[in-house]
Amino acid sequence: MTDNASKWFYAKKGNQVGPISLLEIKSLVDNGTINAETSVWNGEGDWKSAKNTELSDLFIKPSSTPPPLSGSDVNNLYVWLVVAVPILGIIIQQYTGVVLMWIYLALNIVFCILDERKLKSAGHVAPNTVWAFFIPVYLWKRANFLKQKKLYLWCWIIALSLSIVLTYGLNKNAYGDALVETACPLVTQIIQEQLGGSAVCKAVTIDREISDGFYKATAYLDNGNELQITIEEREGNQIYVQIPYQ
Repeated sequence: MTDNASKWFYAKKGNQVGPISLLEIKSLVDNGTINAETSVWNGEGDWKSAKNTELSDLFIKPSSTPPPLSGSDVNNLYVWLVVAVPILGIIIQQYTGVVLMWIYLALNIVFCILDERKLKSAGHVAPNTVWAFFIPVYLWKRANFLKQKKLYLWCWIIALSLSIVLTYGLNKNAYGDALVETACPLVTQIIQEQLGGSAVCKAVTIDREISDGFYKATAYLDNGNELQITIEEREGNQIYVQIPYQ
């Protein structure tokens, strides 16, 4: 840029004003007298808009807002909690009995809102919280605009798959528990009413499933004996117990 000894002229209301130094030009730019469109002349050539001369740098205002943090500097705590929701949901359900769907929805919304706040504090425009209802989309969008690998998306898919397997296993175990609890009194009833005995069934364990809804099991009696029994599920949630010939 021209040194301070250089002499400048500028146009004001149809008049030529000058000569003035570069320091004076800077002062006039700062107070708004000269703007980017003001015609100026530095002693050579024709008059030009100030923005088209070496004065152009004077009109570049430093940004008061820093750029968003890079993806590597963003706090990912809450997005990893979103990934863990399928597993957290099962744990909470086991201790509270709350329906799993409502646990998933509540946790996803809470963690997505907290993650959105973290992203905004890092200078990013976060995905809308509505995507808490569509977690894979939220995770995909988040990874894209942060230019991060989609590791947490794949981890969420694994966690969801694992939660489905665990839920199936837990439900099956719960159903099995209900089945043997129903079968044990029936064993006692058969012993006392049909076989003329006095023993009482204390517990039943399912040994194996022969076919869909048909099981081989062992009944444990209060006299220390064991009986091999069969349990059959029939229509209307009816349980049919038999004591084969021993």
